[in-house]
Amino acid sequence: MPKQRITKEMILEAAFNYAKEKGFEQVVLKNIADEIGCSVQPIYSYYKNMGDLKEQVYGEAMAFYQSFIYSRVDNERLLESMARANVEFAKQETNLFKMLFLNKIDGLNCFSDIYEWMGDKNATKQVMDRYSLSENAAKEIYLMLIIFTHGMANMIAISGANIPDEEIIEYLEKAYRAFIKAHQ
Repeated sequence: MPKQRITKEMILEAAFNYAKEKGFEQVVLKNIADEIGCSVQPIYSYYKNMGDLKEQVYGEAMAFYQSFIYSRVDNERLLESMARANVEFAKQETNLFKMLFLNKIDGLNCFSDIYEWMGDKNATKQVMDRYSLSENAAKEIYLMLIIFTHGMANMIAISGANIPDEEIIEYLEKAYRAFIKAHQ
């Protein structure tokens, strides 16, 4: 039987799946080679080093995250539904959440950098229009909800807190209403 040709896509898929199932720190040459059933040589023929492969895995994880979030968005309540989806992502995809949000991200030096990195302009506009707020007020509400949401998501991802979905929704709604009220 002829040998299977190892492709760059196969390597990336195996590395992404390994990160998803076992954690990003487990994405090492030997594990990926074992997963594919090859030596480490084909990996090095496509990627100059592990940093290059891990960068690609991070990009795949971010694309997966975006797809996860936007597949759960309620167009009538963008910001609120995105907050719920973020916590759901931490619950369902804990290893990817940790990889994306619990490692240093270059270029995030203030909250406005975080808004530029994570913010959805349509959600901001919706908050502005719904509550007759300025763009700055809507951005601040957005940031406050990001901070609150990621705090909750971290409790779930790091400590394994098994908070019921109903309670998550209740507290996200309370926080959102409080943030809105603070700006009216």
